[in-house]
Amino acid sequence: MSYNIAFITRRVASAAAAADMMHTSSRTTAPLISSFGNLSMNNNISASSTSAATNINTKLNCFSSLATAQEEKKSQIVELPPNLKFDPRAKSSPFYGAEEVVQTSRRTKQLKKKVEGQQVAASADEIIEEEDDDEYTDIDDDADDEADEQRVLYDLSTKADVPRAIPLPQRLHVPIMDFNSGDEVGTIHLSDKTFGCDPVRVDILQRVVVWQRNKKRGKRNAGARTKTISEVSGSGRKVRNQKGGGVARAGHSRPAHWRGGAKAHGPKGNIQDYTTKLNKKVRRMGMRHALSQKLLEGNLIITNDMASDTHKTKVLDEMLNRFDVSGRYGVTALMVDDAHAEEGSEDEAFIHGGVNVNLKVASGNLHKVKVQNQIACNVYDMLKYKKLFLSLDAVRALEARLEK
Repeated sequence: MSYNIAFITRRVASAAAAADMMHTSSRTTAPLISSFGNLSMNNNISASSTSAATNINTKLNCFSSLATAQEEKKSQIVELPPNLKFDPRAKSSPFYGAEEVVQTSRRTKQLKKKVEGQQVAASADEIIEEEDDDEYTDIDDDADDEADEQRVLYDLSTKADVPRAIPLPQRLHVPIMDFNSGDEVGTIHLSDKTFGCDPVRVDILQRVVVWQRNKKRGKRNAGARTKTISEVSGSGRKVRNQKGGGVARAGHSRPAHWRGGAKAHGPKGNIQDYTTKLNKKVRRMGMRHALSQKLLEGNLIITNDMASDTHKTKVLDEMLNRFDVSGRYGVTALMVDDAHAEEGSEDEAFIHGGVNVNLKVASGNLHKVKVQNQIACNVYDMLKYKKLFLSLDAVRALEARLEK
């Protein structure tokens, strides 16, 4: 139900003024009434006028707050500039998540008012036929209606709230989740030197990623060498006459475009080394900033352990679905563990390379999940995968290794 705020405000203000006048007149007539010995009447009039004024002030405050809310909502409605050509459904758009405001033209508003005034059940088409022909012949009104229909408006109040990061040091206090059930089993306070880097140095992350990719590229063409035209075996005599044969001229039989000829622009035996140098301190700093970034995003999950009772992929996929990982619509995840077993114990057979064997085998068919030891944990993989799973043993090992 819509209200005319200006009209209601004026009516309430006039009512409040009348109540004040009633209260003033009651105080003026109080001596006259008391002279006749009717003091109770004066008290009743004063109480009734005061309560009426209070009710009117309350309604006035309600309507003023309603008007303020409508003004704020109207201020959040913005227009998409016609010179901008982008899809509002894109995440980079400032209108992403906002609902489009449906506009009604002036002609539609007039029809609605006329239907409400007449209180008839006739449709809008019948009303248009009964109207005069000259009622909507104004060219300016048609132009305004077309301009209103071309405008694209969005309500920014319908956009989802941007998630805010938890400030330090409260951010370092994280829960410990059970890997099998997904329930919270405790809490841990992480080290501020490893997980509390603020702000996160993006330049350090970039340097470490470039160094790591160059190291993976390594050395190419080690010892590869092809023969030039002077080294290929073959005679240097002219193979046929220069003219008269109806074919292309040719000298010797060792050109690069002939079978058995030389290799044009081949490798000369030089080793191409793509590796670069980066100090160990900078690499450790990159690890600390990558871990801090995962904690800042809220994508760091601490688990009590990463032991799996079976090597079945289906069981592991069901456990990861509790964390919105893997599956058809799940995100990617990097799982880091540092499992150890005592010599001669039963768990020694299920641990290899610092990870659980069943977990390693079960994750082999999940292309969105990668399992590795904390020694192999690197900046590139942490930035590539969405969520980062760390066991308690991996957290202790990383803090001890990166805080040297």
